[in-house]
Amino acid sequence: MKHTTIAIIGAGAVGVTTAYALLLKNLGAEIWLADIDEAHTQGELFDLQDALSFSSTHTIRQVSIKQAAQASIIIITAGAAQLPGQTRLDLLKANHEVMQAIAQQLQALSPDAIVIAITNPVDIVTAMLQALLNHPKEQIIGSGTFLDSQRFRGFIAETLDVSVSSIHAYILGEHGDTQFPAWHSAQAAGRLLLDFAEMTPQTCDRIAEQTKRKAYEIINRKGATYYGIAACVSSICQVIMADKHHVLPISSYHKALDVCLSLPVVLGEDGVVRAMPTNLSDAEQVALEVSADKLKQSLRSIGI
Repeated sequence: MKHTTIAIIGAGAVGVTTAYALLLKNLGAEIWLADIDEAHTQGELFDLQDALSFSSTHTIRQVSIKQAAQASIIIITAGAAQLPGQTRLDLLKANHEVMQAIAQQLQALSPDAIVIAITNPVDIVTAMLQALLNHPKEQIIGSGTFLDSQRFRGFIAETLDVSVSSIHAYILGEHGDTQFPAWHSAQAAGRLLLDFAEMTPQTCDRIAEQTKRKAYEIINRKGATYYGIAACVSSICQVIMADKHHVLPISSYHKALDVCLSLPVVLGEDGVVRAMPTNLSDAEQVALEVSADKLKQSLRSIGI
């Protein structure tokens, strides 16, 4: 197994919840926690260590960001948090500065390292890291619309009164306001979703809007989201460590669009193995291009 150490840069709510989710996954990897607030990080570390006896993970320790560069999987959660009323793109300038500072300390990455961006706006942060780090693009990915797709599947499953495991459907594009549902290829138990009587145009519109708004609803009520994204990231790590070649809608670089955004890709121990062809309707293809253009405009505004 190539990947035996997982470093989390950022000991805020998302980073620490991700560490806990990794412990519960029983992956057996050593977990490293890095943050500029060393005292707070140490407190989180002591608390997490109390869970070690319930996990196959044998070690969780505190490291510097420079030391985190030697981990085989590096998860970046550090950055300004999204506040009520903010869009993910509102965080752009603040988190550009944060990524520049982090990247300066991550120049000595091991050749096999996989970097996973969680910080929002995640598609742009993924592109930032690809520009700032001397590392293969297929080994620098973002969580993208993986969580959005899980939310989407949940709303569909509720509507059809079936298990979420029977739903195969994706939210694609930006992890943000230009995301869109890929209805044309969405299925339940091998049957196209749009063939179900329950999936009227009004129902489809409602589900798409619920999916897009859910993060904002959580932030408005409790200030932040972290359980769902932590579960998603721990699953991504599991796929990488076991070289599972699962197809996931995560943020990665797509040459045809010349931007990082979410389309289904095959993920393994070397990062993105290949993109998976996706059947999109004409309207969905337009939505994808709109999403890509918005992200490229944002990147140009910070000189990338």
